[in-house]
Amino acid sequence: MNSNSLFIAFAVALSAAIAPISGCSSNRNSLIGQGIVSVETKPSKNVRILWTDVYRDGEDIIVYGAVQRCSHTSYPLKTHVDVTILTPDGTIVQEVRTQDIYVPKHISGKGINWERFEVHFTDIPENFRVQAVVHSALDEIKE
Repeated sequence: MNSNSLFIAFAVALSAAIAPISGCSSNRNSLIGQGIVSVETKPSKNVRILWTDVYRDGEDIIVYGAVQRCSHTSYPLKTHVDVTILTPDGTIVQEVRTQDIYVPKHISGKGINWERFEVHFTDIPENFRVQAVVHSALDEIKE
């Protein structure tokens, strides 16, 4: 076997191995992008929500996103996000608090300075909206 056909065989084998994995991750259809769900985010004084998205996984609704600190301190900042599912008239259907998230200090040009969050909901009605509110430990100390 020459090197050219060996390279082609390797590329075909690698493609066959990767194709099923990439198909699973691409099945996420954003409910926000489809206009089915709206999301309202509320930042704290020291942490903001960079982005959120909502998708359906079977019967579950998954809300995920990323938080980033706005303040400059020399240590990671403990925070959490309260995610609430509401009916169109504002009635609370379910509310979940994320686990504690430690957001790294903000240094420009020095790698990733945000952390992801994800919460799962079950038994959610068809028409709903999402509210995500971030709380940081630094905000609670200053109040």
